Amino acid sequence: MTEEVRLRKFITKRFVVTLVLVGVAEFFISSFLNHVMLPSVIPAIFPELSDPADVSAGTVIFLLVILILNVIAGFLDKLIPAGGRVLSLYITRELEKIGFAAPDSAITDMSLKDTVFLILTFVAIVIVMLAPIVIGAWNFAGKVSSEFRKLDRIRADEQKAQDRKRYLMISDIAHDLKTPMTTVSGYARALSEGMIKPEKQQEYLDTITAKTERMNDIIQMLFNYSRLDSDGFELVKAPLDICELARECVAASYTDIEEAGDEIDIDIPEERLMCQIDKVQLARSINNLITNAVKHNSKGTKIFIGVKDEIDSARVFVADSGETIPQELEEKLFEPFVMGDESRSTKGGSGLGLSVSKKIAELHDGRLKLVQKPDMGRYQLGEEYNKVFIISLPVEDN
Repeated sequence: MTEEVRLRKFITKRFVVTLVLVGVAEFFISSFLNHVMLPSVIPAIFPELSDPADVSAGTVIFLLVILILNVIAGFLDKLIPAGGRVLSLYITRELEKIGFAAPDSAITDMSLKDTVFLILTFVAIVIVMLAPIVIGAWNFAGKVSSEFRKLDRIRADEQKAQDRKRYLMISDIAHDLKTPMTTVSGYARALSEGMIKPEKQQEYLDTITAKTERMNDIIQMLFNYSRLDSDGFELVKAPLDICELARECVAASYTDIEEAGDEIDIDIPEERLMCQIDKVQLARSINNLITNAVKHNSKGTKIFIGVKDEIDSARVFVADSGETIPQELEEKLFEPFVMGDESRSTKGGSGLGLSVSKKIAELHDGRLKLVQKPDMGRYQLGEEYNKVFIISLPVEDN
């Protein structure tokens, strides 16, 4: 569950809880005011009221407004007599509507001191009436603000973590490029200055070519990784048979597998299994997994490549009989450059292949995961395999 989803659920739950608590509090306060307090207090203050049974919380608010208008009418009567009379007449008519038997004297003849006292009393009653709403809104706003601050802190921490990863990536790129660049520079200088015997020159040239290709591979993989992570990148999807694509990937890697002295086991059904796929990108993802199995296992490893229809999804399996991956490395295996310096330098890996494969799978609304023994049994791939990378993709609706 993402932090945004969790925040939406929290706000919804908190709003409902606050609404229920405020409603219950308002019900009890209104019931107490309407049935206990006001029917006894208001008639004592205003004996002119013909039907005290009609007194309610709404009456209090109305009388509060009338009292304030009465104070204003008193000031207008001194400054603008006509305006004061008009306002007093309006007050009288409104008092008649709620049942005052003598509206002319009920409020208009009340002294300023008594009026102010009643205004303060009614304001206190209104505050009590509104207290649950104000307290509920204050509590709701405080809780939501606290959650937003928590989300901001989480995002800030995530940004710092991403920045650290970015700096480490730059450091790792520099590390991976430094050794081949130093070799190329040294060998090229030696050849340029005539320091190499003619019979050794081809060997040096071959080394320069290999190191140059190694640097090109690193830069190309970094380009693919950065491109997949950019906001403007979009897959070019089309209906495609995932089984046929898997067979093409096997054919493209077959020579490399044989040259590495590995065995290959293929289980790809003949039936068509259609998915919405960007052929170029998904082929890159599968090829990365196959290349990973070849480069990071010893000679004679058995490699399995298969496809299975799981009704609601298609699964591509790349398994091998090589050694399992330690748990401390497995937990962060799909992060960029998670291989260890020795592995990258001695086995030719860039440390980006699995990161690229994972991103491509996720862009296809799928996922890539690693499963190792003893958790592989339910996939029934064979007892000889120790680990498997699985790409799961949604199947196109027929």
